[in-house]
Amino acid sequence: MKKTRVTSCCLLGLGLLTGTIYAQEKTELQFTYKQGETYRYRSDYSYDMTQEMNGQEMKMTGTTKSVIRLFVETVNADGDMTLINCYDELRSTMKNVMMDTTIEQKELIGKRGKVVITKSGKELLQQLIDTVKSEKGMATGNVASMYSVNFPILPDHPVALGDKWTSEHTDTVKVGDGSTITKSNTEYTLIQKEKKDGHECLNIGFVSKSETTGKMTQMGMEMFLEGDGETRGAIWLDPVLGIVVAKETTSTQNMTYALTGQMKMSIPSTQIIKSTYSLVE
Repeated sequence: MKKTRVTSCCLLGLGLLTGTIYAQEKTELQFTYKQGETYRYRSDYSYDMTQEMNGQEMKMTGTTKSVIRLFVETVNADGDMTLINCYDELRSTMKNVMMDTTIEQKELIGKRGKVVITKSGKELLQQLIDTVKSEKGMATGNVASMYSVNFPILPDHPVALGDKWTSEHTDTVKVGDGSTITKSNTEYTLIQKEKKDGHECLNIGFVSKSETTGKMTQMGMEMFLEGDGETRGAIWLDPVLGIVVAKETTSTQNMTYALTGQMKMSIPSTQIIKSTYSLVE
């Protein structure tokens, strides 16, 4: 009986040791999209916005549903990837007290953008290839930003389950004669291994906090804006294929718009945004 107890303790100790070693197993995370391959993603985006103007509260909701095609044009020796992307499908809806409409953004279907990303997901270049003239008067900078792949930033060193890493990003968007600048800081956590949409994936959770400032001119009036936001979500990465399988986010954005000139006004705004992004196979 005593020998059996000793053996059981040894086996238990060995099991705990093996579990500890497995938990500490480190993985190098990289994007390795294949040159010459095409990947398609379905994106669903919805928002619920509340604004206050002259003491009156106004609500607006909307959705954007799209299918995005990514063609890997080149992969260089450092692993940097040149992606040519375009919309195969794109439809938006908007609803408020004044209207309830569906917008078929046909002018963007098939129009190509180019994004160059590193194997860690950092964007080195973002530009339009085809001329895009939005029928809805969308600013060129906003159109260009629609072609960003918005991949997570992967660590530059191997990580184990439970490990964390951070990234900082500054995004500038031109709007007419002005621009907006958003600075964000994101913390990622490698949570667990799990199956997602038929792939053996790593679940990466993240929390991102941002601050936005901007200045623009509309109808002869200067408009200033400032605000902050928080985004929480998860990304499912197939570590063998080196591709994003899915992404889910929920974001809260608080902004204040200030008008100067003849019509001085301060317009606070709160927006809750939810989005999903999944590989189409």
